[in-house]
Amino acid sequence: MSKALSVAFQTLGCKLNQGETGTIAAAFANAGFSIDGGAQDAELLVINTCAVTSKAEQKGRRLIRAALRQNPCRCVIVTGCYAELERANIEALDDSVSCTTPGKRRLFVIPSAQNSRILDIPSRLTGENPRDETALRDALERLCGRADEVPSEDSCGDLETFRFDMTGEFGDGKRRSRCFLKIQDGCDNSCAYCVVRAARGKARSLPAEEALERLAAVENAGAAEAVLTGVNICQWNGLVNGVRTGLSGLLQRLLDGTKEINIRLSSLEPGVFTEDFFETLRHPRIRPHFHLSIQSGSSETLKRMNRRYELEAALDAVRRLREVKDDPFISCDIITGFPGETEERFLETLNFCEAADFAQIHAFPFSRRRGTAAWDYRPRVPEREAEKRVQILNNLAAQNRKSYIGRWIGREVAAVCLSDAADARSRGCIELLTANYLRVRARTRSDAGSGGFAVGKGQAALCKITDFAGNGADAHGEIIAAHAESRPCASP
Repeated sequence: MSKALSVAFQTLGCKLNQGETGTIAAAFANAGFSIDGGAQDAELLVINTCAVTSKAEQKGRRLIRAALRQNPCRCVIVTGCYAELERANIEALDDSVSCTTPGKRRLFVIPSAQNSRILDIPSRLTGENPRDETALRDALERLCGRADEVPSEDSCGDLETFRFDMTGEFGDGKRRSRCFLKIQDGCDNSCAYCVVRAARGKARSLPAEEALERLAAVENAGAAEAVLTGVNICQWNGLVNGVRTGLSGLLQRLLDGTKEINIRLSSLEPGVFTEDFFETLRHPRIRPHFHLSIQSGSSETLKRMNRRYELEAALDAVRRLREVKDDPFISCDIITGFPGETEERFLETLNFCEAADFAQIHAFPFSRRRGTAAWDYRPRVPEREAEKRVQILNNLAAQNRKSYIGRWIGREVAAVCLSDAADARSRGCIELLTANYLRVRARTRSDAGSGGFAVGKGQAALCKITDFAGNGADAHGEIIAAHAESRPCASP
């Protein structure tokens, strides 16, 4: 039997992109392709791009050019938001001169609106003798199409995007330690700075019962945690027990239909927080970690951004989250240098972040995106000034994070194991992600000659945080129980 075609993957952008890449990788692996090698040696490379900022697009172009330049025999499939917005420009990067077979394309682009088509490629390639370079290119030509082939508006229906069942990435021998459950795609907002809406389309929701079926499956497979993800999960909308509801109703259905698995939420907008939602968040299986899409602490800037909430709602959300959970990890997104952001308005944002005491601030400078309302906004803030404001917020975030970690030293907290046995042995410790989103390097407590507690990748543990750490970790800790109970056995 000939050696399997080697396929590698590179991903830019959000957790949704990461999860979708994982699903694509699983499709290739299940069809018998080799996915364990590095990107430099792969014969087929899949690049999942991002377009949230101009720098993200630039990074995507660099990856594509490098992939074509490094290996003249390699084929490259590009997908993601950048591929949706700039398909023809990306295809123009194809350098056919350096091909070993002149005149044959090496670069194939599948826009994000059609990216579920990639899931069909592995099974169709198996009958195409993909080890042959010319046959591979001919097959990809047929399967991927070209920029001048305009798809129909319904070529990727509302449910087509949910063929990306990321839950299959969790389990014995799988790549992920945590399950990603895609419940939503697209966005109906019209934020002045955002190009993702154009790339991802209107908001669509995975039906509640399908979401529950997928969550129950990974719970039965032993997953300790699932992350609900999407472009804007706050816009999930569907029927639960015959009644139309939003994210709060979906969460309650998922909790009622499962027994042990914990649920972590991806980015939330202040407008989603209602009394019912806060009550749902009290459930002990909802992780005490909340990332808020704030964008600015200035009311005037929020209006110019066309954000659909008042600043007071964001402050109230932070306060109430601390009431329903014990010192939760709360983080936020902030854009600096948005057109018209004066020094005074930036100071309002800084004061807001100080008052909210965020454990983490994802601050980044405004990026003009063609096709958005803010493209023509004036006055513009110099890039150097926007970067300076990012650094000020980063300094505040570093102080806040250290303070937050310090409050948890000496305390016990639930966690999920990120390390497999081989990785744990080589590092001499086990990597954990706590319920409140701290990365912990943990040792096992010696117990009557047993060598400690065995905790496998993706499994639950209880750890005690002992002190600060560095080099990619927040804290050192000690595993004191596996699966939330004492199970002394051999160390992994």
